[in-house]
Amino acid sequence: MDNSKLTIATNVKPHAIKTLDHPPPVSKLYYSTSSKQEEMYKIIQELLHFGLIRPSDSPYAALALLVAKHDGTWRMVVDYKKLNNITIKDNHPLPNMKQAIQLLGGGYKFFSKLDMKSGFWQIPIKEQAKFKTAFITPDGLFEWNVLAQSLKNIPLSFQR
Repeated sequence: MDNSKLTIATNVKPHAIKTLDHPPPVSKLYYSTSSKQEEMYKIIQELLHFGLIRPSDSPYAALALLVAKHDGTWRMVVDYKKLNNITIKDNHPLPNMKQAIQLLGGGYKFFSKLDMKSGFWQIPIKEQAKFKTAFITPDGLFEWNVLAQSLKNIPLSFQR
């Protein structure tokens, strides 16, 4: 990942994670091959280098996994199903895309595609909520400083 120009926004409201009164969800680490462990280590080191994650001592622990990308490289994903089940839904409305396109007017014959690469990584997580994003790897427990894929309500924080 080339995030040499990655910056975390300081002028936006940090994402909060509000949960029900429930024990912290915990996932156990499971066996993986030494080559996958090495790849996970590289990814973790890069995320630490850019300040996107930090070591954690949280009682929460979601499972981090590697999934293969189309080009044969690996991407780390975190399974936040258990956390999402106890996260209170944010009811802020997302824009209706059909209506937004209609507001642009008709008769146009162009198409635009935007790549929001690492977009979530530009939005900080509220300090008091970071421990809830903790994930477990063979190299330890870490938590996000920025929005992470698959957390409930993050599209709403991103679009605000």
